[in-house]
Amino acid sequence: MVFGGSGGLGAGVVELLSRSGTDVAFSYHKNKDAADLLIGKVAENGRNSMAASVDLLDIVSVQAFVDSVLDRYGKIHSVIFATGPFLNILPIMDAEPDVFYETLDTDVKGFYHVLRAVVPALRKSGGSITALTTAAIHRYISTDGLSSVPKAGVQHLCTAIAREEGHHGIRANCVAVGLIAIGLSQEIESPPGGILDQWTKQTPLGRAGAPLELFDTVVFLASENAGYISGQSLPVDGGYSA
Repeated sequence: MVFGGSGGLGAGVVELLSRSGTDVAFSYHKNKDAADLLIGKVAENGRNSMAASVDLLDIVSVQAFVDSVLDRYGKIHSVIFATGPFLNILPIMDAEPDVFYETLDTDVKGFYHVLRAVVPALRKSGGSITALTTAAIHRYISTDGLSSVPKAGVQHLCTAIAREEGHHGIRANCVAVGLIAIGLSQEIESPPGGILDQWTKQTPLGRAGAPLELFDTVVFLASENAGYISGQSLPVDGGYSA
């Protein structure tokens, strides 16, 4: 299952999962056209998929989606949280309270609703949870607080699951996303000296990551090959947070 499957990062994860030999269920918010296009790509890879519009702030909607996936496929082996609001890049004290609260809700409350729905199913058969966060959790970059503060909450929820649910065979990890040449980083307008310019200059590899470099990491953590990795936050950031 991929929550946020129609976005730039989520869609790449969905497609790679299907190329890796698994059926995929994914959620989207409002972009049904992108979801339909992605269903076609999964079918081209010879796998089955299903998609639904899910409001992560509505726990009933989240639970209904998880129940429909269980009814169709019987069990869930991997859950990936790849969603989040569009970010305003500005000093944290310049953010309007309502914007800050909305971002917290979408990330932290939304992820909590996902956990409430999927953990009981994973307790029966084991499996993995992987959340996409931000490398700014490990090394803060000025004006990125609306991303890193809520995502820090997501990371600690993953830590809690890894600690408290590991005896059920549930693994939980985060991928701390650095500057990747896709998704939100491509939508942010950043003049010279802005956040993207700062991030590139402070990345030892001196470049943005290729999308597949991120997608491969997410799929690896969801796979049995990562069966003894849990409670970790793995930066994919070209050395930025080192």
